Amino acid sequence: MKLLRTMACGFVFTLLAGAAAQLESAGKPFLIVLIGPTGSGKTTHAEFLKKRFGVPMVSVDELIQANPAALAKYRRPGITPGPPELNPAIDALVADKLASLDLTKGLVLDGYPASKDQADHFAALIPKLNLPAPIVFQLDVPDDVIRQRLKERKRADDQPELIEERLKNYHREMDDIGAYFPDAKLFRIDTDRPTAEVSSAIEAIVVDELKKQ
Repeated sequence: MKLLRTMACGFVFTLLAGAAAQLESAGKPFLIVLIGPTGSGKTTHAEFLKKRFGVPMVSVDELIQANPAALAKYRRPGITPGPPELNPAIDALVADKLASLDLTKGLVLDGYPASKDQADHFAALIPKLNLPAPIVFQLDVPDDVIRQRLKERKRADDQPELIEERLKNYHREMDDIGAYFPDAKLFRIDTDRPTAEVSSAIEAIVVDELKKQ
């Protein structure tokens, strides 16, 4: 049974690989947005899509780490700073990064937008970049699973109170993502399963959606 399942997965992967190659050669640009709470696997699947389709990827976490001074400009003495992904500097950092990239094939965005304000900003930016309406993947994971994942990865900023704050911010800002991008194709993906299964599910949807363009 295990052998049959492995063979079946391999067959599906081969089919998807052929379809992806055809789409790349057709030169159709696409915009993929991955959103989800911290620990949902956004970066893992964004990296997969970057390699699979040969398009640039922009990670908000990387922009935050690379531009501490830009974020620091918005901090005020005596005021506890909010989560970095919601810092007002993020919009400009994303826009500047996108302006430096070759987007003729498309783009994968990891973790942006993370709020309604960012979504509004990005919606206005999309036509200026000559990109199509985004394919949005909302990575769904139960909060308890997120808490356990973050506990196991043992990063310095994965303190219980910070985890709760990030989950609260995410649900407040992004549970209604569909309303922010009315023209987008929105897909909710269960990521409480093996990574390879999630990546294959996302890839299959991307291939199918690009065929419709």
